[in-house]
Amino acid sequence: MSKRIKVFLVFAILINIIVLSTIFYFSFTDKTIVSYLQNPKEIYILEAGILKNNLITKDGSDISISYDYDSEALLVLKEKYKLEKIAGSGSNLDKALNVMNEFAPRLKHKSDYDNSITIEALPLLEYSLDNKKHGINCRNKAQILLEMLLSLNIPTRKVWIMPYSPYDIDCHVVNEIWDDKLDKWVMLDITNNEYWIDDNKTPLSCIEIKEKGANMEFCTPIHPFESMEDLEKLQSSYYGDFLYIMKNMVYLEYRDKYGVGEQGNPLLFIPSTFSTNELVISRKALEHK
Repeated sequence: MSKRIKVFLVFAILINIIVLSTIFYFSFTDKTIVSYLQNPKEIYILEAGILKNNLITKDGSDISISYDYDSEALLVLKEKYKLEKIAGSGSNLDKALNVMNEFAPRLKHKSDYDNSITIEALPLLEYSLDNKKHGINCRNKAQILLEMLLSLNIPTRKVWIMPYSPYDIDCHVVNEIWDDKLDKWVMLDITNNEYWIDDNKTPLSCIEIKEKGANMEFCTPIHPFESMEDLEKLQSSYYGDFLYIMKNMVYLEYRDKYGVGEQGNPLLFIPSTFSTNELVISRKALEHK
């Protein structure tokens, strides 16, 4: 047998081995990862169960929360960015939604932003506003909205909403504003340019969203001034944001003072099963202005 024929036979055998191996792999190997979580609704069932099991909160103190409306930096902020004109007229919520809707699209999100700029609205806006190269995270966006609304004399606070798993290092930071018309707190999420409503179209606070989620009662994110004609369709269109917020509603962190820059002591609103040496705030304190 010539050398050329031997080489050809070896090559043909190798080709056959490769082809047969490929056929065997695709015929007898299941490469699909099978999970008990097959769709978003099942993920929500998982998240709702976590919230339900952590719904009873630890008894806390009626700690007062203060809001600084008179800083010189707030006056500069209000005038430089024409906030009164942007806010317009109406209730506190109307004004806050106008401001959030104006600035949310102009602040690029960057989850791994290193917090290198002073956490105050003026330097943060100088760094990031209308600059796609300088993204910032939710913590800093919430600080910008906080100071903007305080400059308009709207009671506003910054809230860290937190997940259950100790291995989950991702949380979210939002705002709550006191609406003078509804006489209640309303959560605003400037990162996603959203607030939340229930099936009666009533805007919700962080605590109310957590309770709705835990009890699997209807609520949904919504963009400012978006149609509320079909709430089920609305929830479906924002279901990714819905699941993300529900994941991060197990416990809440507030501060006892809000103004220019991050101030005050942390106040935790936590499940009764949690243990902590930090200050725990009562629901009553959080529900009142």
